[in-house]
Amino acid sequence: MYQLVFSPRWFFGKDVIIDLVTVAALFTIFVFAIKYYKINKNKNYLWFGMAFLLMALSFIFKIATNFTIYYNVWHVKQIGPVLFTYKVLKKSDLLFYTGFLMYRVLMLLGLYVLFTRYIKQNNYVKILILYLLITIAYFSDYAYYVFHLTSFALLAMLAYHYFQNYQNRKVVSNLLLFASFALITLTQIIFVFVFYQPIFYVVAQMVQLVAYIMLIITLIMVQNYGKKKRKK
Repeated sequence: MYQLVFSPRWFFGKDVIIDLVTVAALFTIFVFAIKYYKINKNKNYLWFGMAFLLMALSFIFKIATNFTIYYNVWHVKQIGPVLFTYKVLKKSDLLFYTGFLMYRVLMLLGLYVLFTRYIKQNNYVKILILYLLITIAYFSDYAYYVFHLTSFALLAMLAYHYFQNYQNRKVVSNLLLFASFALITLTQIIFVFVFYQPIFYVVAQMVQLVAYIMLIITLIMVQNYGKKKRKK
């Protein structure tokens, strides 16, 4: 049984490093959000932090999935007996599909939680959207681009919200926040094309790296601004 690997062979492992940077950025945002929640008890910070924690966990599953893929690629070359190779691949396939499913589910849940913080709906609509997202995450195994297009839709609305924030208050931190989410949104479209040309996977990963570095810079700027404000 074969597994589809979108990354070019020369990029193996480098995408894992990029995803580790992404996890660090998302987890740092989670920590700061919880810190602010403990200070002022504003539940928006709590939900904001939980959304980024879910996304951080999703990338951890993605990293584990990538290790499974790379293990299969290298192991098939080294082991001769067909029967033994098949058993190893079959076991790894279970890890691959479980990890990839958890990556999709947690990512969409994280984006959904962020989405609900800014776009208000009644409880019935929230439950319906949540059900549809979980269904999409499961069935996107058969059409991977469905997951990326769904993520694109949620991210585009979030990016637009942050753009409106920047329009209302034109400071550098708001601009960076909008730009980082705009780039993350762009990656989802780029990922759609990796089936046709693996180099798009590299491009998407590099754009993702820039986006999350910008998020870290934004967080540092907000933190420094908060310290200066408290001193005054």
